Amino acid sequence: MKSSDIERAIVATDAFVTVLQAEELPNWVNRFAQIATYLKEGDVKGALHRYGNTSYGGLGCLSDIYASDQSAFDRAWSECSIALRVLAKKA
Repeated sequence: MKSSDIERAIVATDAFVTVLQAEELPNWVNRFAQIATYLKEGDVKGALHRYGNTSYGGLGCLSDIYASDQSAFDRAWSECSIALRVLAKKA
């Protein structure tokens, strides 16, 4: 696994946290901030575990959110997810 992949995941996750903060979604902020913290500490397995335990379907999931800036939300979520999936493939 390349350090550039980890750095990309950190940047993308931090950007998503910023969007979640702007949308005032504290539970999601906490979840993705924790993922970013794991990545910054070098605990890629911990970050991927936390990411893998995130609900993306069903009631109360990320896809239920109607953001005030939906395109920014969708873009940040997509970039974060892509970067974390790259890490998962290489883990």
